[in-house]
Amino acid sequence: MARWIRRTALALAAAAHLSPVVAETADTASARAARLQQAGDRHGALAAYLEALELAPERVDLLSNTALAYLRLGRPDEAIPKLQRARAAAPQHPGVAYLLGLSYFQAARFGEARDELAPLLSLQPANQQAAHLYALCLLKLRDLHQGIGILERVLQAEPDNRQAAYTLGSAYIKSGQVERAARLANELLGSDASPEALLVKGSVRIAQGNHQEGLRTLERALASNPELPTLRSQLGVALLHLGHADRAAREFEAELAANPSDYNANAFLGWLAQQNGQPRRALELLQAAYALDESDPGVPYLLAQAHYAQRDWERAEAMLAKVVERQPGFIPARVMRARVYAKLKRIERFRAEQQIIQQLNAEQQERDLRGVDRFYDGTVLSLPGRQRPEPRQPTDPR
Repeated sequence: MARWIRRTALALAAAAHLSPVVAETADTASARAARLQQAGDRHGALAAYLEALELAPERVDLLSNTALAYLRLGRPDEAIPKLQRARAAAPQHPGVAYLLGLSYFQAARFGEARDELAPLLSLQPANQQAAHLYALCLLKLRDLHQGIGILERVLQAEPDNRQAAYTLGSAYIKSGQVERAARLANELLGSDASPEALLVKGSVRIAQGNHQEGLRTLERALASNPELPTLRSQLGVALLHLGHADRAAREFEAELAANPSDYNANAFLGWLAQQNGQPRRALELLQAAYALDESDPGVPYLLAQAHYAQRDWERAEAMLAKVVERQPGFIPARVMRARVYAKLKRIERFRAEQQIIQQLNAEQQERDLRGVDRFYDGTVLSLPGRQRPEPRQPTDPR
């Protein structure tokens, strides 16, 4: 990326149109900024670029370099206006479009980043760096299918692109394509001992149910790079399944301290808070998880439990409706829903739910008689140690 940015900066310099005297003064400040940047003084470099920009406010190269200085300091919101001005001055310049997409992405404005990068890829379909970033935007927007497809094309064009391989492996796991993730880990990352590769490999082991081996692999990654995004969350998942709830909670907390938008950390820590009798904390975490991903019926079910515990029947019913829509045969949700209807004195709905529960119980008993001994409880979160709820008939509210 750094090499591409340097090439972009050189190309952008050709777009400057200034008088020789102003250009020389602005160039002097810009050269000083570059020296400061090379010496590691990022704040000094930004100040020098801003000085140069004051002298030549419409120069595309100075606008882009100032934006880059902001990005290096983790301040994408301040980079965006500079790049918007650069794009207005050079609307067809691919370097500006890429940097603006990158700034939107780092500012967590994923839809705008996607919309900025799409035209760039239409003009430069072989720009694999832009394609990778575009795929990341799609994954953040939960468009896993299209994001995975683009990442596969990036890897096909650049088989040695390790970053694309790491991203694709994680995307496969998130989408439930564990076999593909395992194949990628074996074929492309077999000898790769980087923390990113170990994270993918460890996550594959967890998804396969081999939590002990997954934990060992993730701990190796932790020793190399404890700041790697999602690593602490995955460690927490492995520890939780191995019965180390307290250690798991610490890992989830560590992940959220660095990355509050981690879905697993919010969801599992919310479940733990619920188990530990912390309903307010559970509700806060589960609502955060739900805001991140509304497609998983597990969190709405846990939210329904939290609302039910606080006697908030209306909100509990709303969450249960989402669970039942996705998993109509999930008996515990049906039982809780009937109880909520009883609390709300909705007699007809209560009785209708009761009939559904009776039918589902009869069907379950028939499956048991045929030798099917696995209790079906939907695709809610795979939470370790969760006991099968008793599908008792709720009491008639009359």
